[in-house]
Amino acid sequence: MEALNSLNAAQSFAVGDITNLQQLSEFDTSEWADGLPADFPVLRCPIATDGANFLPTGAIRYEMNIACLPANDLPVMTMLLQLNDVQIYWLADFTDPEVRAAYDKWKEAGRLPVLLDFNQSKKRDCTLCVAEISRERLEFEDLHGFKKNAPADYVWKIMTTIADSGLLQHVAVSVLPDFPLERMLVNLLATKRVEPFIKGRSHGAKPNASFPSS
Repeated sequence: MEALNSLNAAQSFAVGDITNLQQLSEFDTSEWADGLPADFPVLRCPIATDGANFLPTGAIRYEMNIACLPANDLPVMTMLLQLNDVQIYWLADFTDPEVRAAYDKWKEAGRLPVLLDFNQSKKRDCTLCVAEISRERLEFEDLHGFKKNAPADYVWKIMTTIADSGLLQHVAVSVLPDFPLERMLVNLLATKRVEPFIKGRSHGAKPNASFPSS
């Protein structure tokens, strides 16, 4: 497979975060969020202006996969969303209390809302989808053999090293058989624990949401 291109050419990774459904003005009337409480966590990804053109519009198929990438005894959680021929990754420290709290809610519901947050100059302010995920317990959740109290700067360094290495692009495989991969965007997940190392990359807008057809 040829090397995949990043959606954001200006940097090797973006910084996503966790917001909640009550921050989205259309949440109350969205069938996507039916049955989910207002404080339910949403996984967010910023999309730069030069990246928005690569994302699909119209009929969109998507799939969400969650796994663990062991790195120097640290459980780096990988959350992968594929939208047609585009993959979006979030890397997170699975020992982080914020990450675990959100993950537990997603697993209990079997659903994971994802917000793609576009540059405000774009007509597509943002897109929300709610992917189904397995409720089965995954092996890495027990944290056997992993460091549980690694320093925050060490965690950030490991995640940035993975993001900068091109490893994810190199091993990427489409999870939608009818769609060969064309682009990928890698996010590091911002939490209070790693916030001091983000250096202005945080994306805190709270725009309106549009909901794609399934």
